[in-house]
Amino acid sequence: MNNTINNTINNTIIRCMSLLGLCVTLTLAQTPSKTPDEIKQILNNYSHKNLKLIDPPTSSLEATPGFLPSPKETATTINQEIAKYHEKSDKAALGLYELLKGATTNLSLQAQELSVKQAMKNHTIAKAMFLPTLNASYNFKNENRDTPEFKHYNTQQLQAQVTLNVFNGFSNVNNVKEKSATYRSTVANLEYSRQSVYLQVVQQYYEYFNNLARMIALQKKLEQIKTDIKRVTKLYDKGLTTIDDLQSLKAQGNLSEYDILDMQFALEQNRLTLEYLTNLNVKNLKKTTIDAPNLQLRERKDLVSLREQISALKYQNKQLNYYPKIDVFDSWLFWIQKPAYALGGYGNFYPGQQNTAGVTATLNIFDDIGLSLQKQSIMLGQLANEKNLAYKKLEQEKDEQLYRKSLDIARAKIESSKASLDAANLSFANIKRKYDANLVDFTTYLRGLTTRFDAEVAYNLALNNYEVQKANYIFNSGHKIDDYVH
Repeated sequence: MNNTINNTINNTIIRCMSLLGLCVTLTLAQTPSKTPDEIKQILNNYSHKNLKLIDPPTSSLEATPGFLPSPKETATTINQEIAKYHEKSDKAALGLYELLKGATTNLSLQAQELSVKQAMKNHTIAKAMFLPTLNASYNFKNENRDTPEFKHYNTQQLQAQVTLNVFNGFSNVNNVKEKSATYRSTVANLEYSRQSVYLQVVQQYYEYFNNLARMIALQKKLEQIKTDIKRVTKLYDKGLTTIDDLQSLKAQGNLSEYDILDMQFALEQNRLTLEYLTNLNVKNLKKTTIDAPNLQLRERKDLVSLREQISALKYQNKQLNYYPKIDVFDSWLFWIQKPAYALGGYGNFYPGQQNTAGVTATLNIFDDIGLSLQKQSIMLGQLANEKNLAYKKLEQEKDEQLYRKSLDIARAKIESSKASLDAANLSFANIKRKYDANLVDFTTYLRGLTTRFDAEVAYNLALNNYEVQKANYIFNSGHKIDDYVH
């Protein structure tokens, strides 16, 4: 009985399989446009897990579409575009030399220059203290008295006096020395401020070209994404790809446009910063380089300024002394109108004119305590500046070592990025040959091109970083940046 049941089941299964095969045959017969080979190919190109195309067949769209960039356009490097970027504008292109020259008219530097002129005037005034003083006075008096005689009369008197200080404990000498040290400090501070402005100009200048390299790379990437969007759109219209691929590319394009706007804002920020630093109308820039610095430590100008401030405090302290003050004078008196009672024998007390010469010695006895406290206060300020100077000298030595090392690292970065760029160019050349032979898809081609652009940007950033590090070393080692820019 069991055998009978098994035979019945087997027969049933055979009948069902036969009917299924018949249905499949009839279905294929109703679709004459699809041959068995085509059906087999379609099934092989589908993933049964997510029903998405895997490596869709190469169509005529992938051969060499007209909207693909030509090899000449693709081969244009970012370096070449940056070198010729200033030619796109009709405005005069400014290099680093012109920017530094314009920076000399910076408003903050003009204020510093006025401070230098003021210090020079103070020095001249101090030297004028050695000259004698000449004072002249005129007196008119109207007298009303209750005496029996000469109740009402007028007097007029003219007086002139020349005074010359011959000794004051060398206060005038030390005053001149103080003002001279202050002047030298102000001049050194002006030069330090000028070099600081130059360094800011260099940093903004090369940051501009950093952002320009990024923007050009983003623009090229966006061009390729738009090209791929056109291609994928045609594939999607023919049912050879999914909507996910198309929307993903559009999202990448929108993100690239967002990044480009950021770079445009950064470029505008760099340009406006250069304008207020240089007092120039910066509309177009051309890329130039800085000469290799002389690796030698010099005293930086802010240290010179601080050292001269210490000297000024020393001389200011010396002006406060306990010595007497000795002056010589010559006074001349002329009576224009004598008193009415200056008659007879009284006339001898009121001569028509009188000349008096003499010497005056003055000693301040009860000022010693206040004078001593003033000298102590100045000395404390001097000691504080000396400590600050020692600290800044040590800081400069460390900065010089640091930025000397940064030059080596910057050169190493150039070599590394250059090797990376060479590898990216070689890889892209191979990918492009395969792409031209339809051996890889456009996504792989775009990835290789993007990698090459990124490598070019990194190489440009490394070159610009080297220029900035040269400026940093020149500034911190006490050299002048404008001596290395031509």
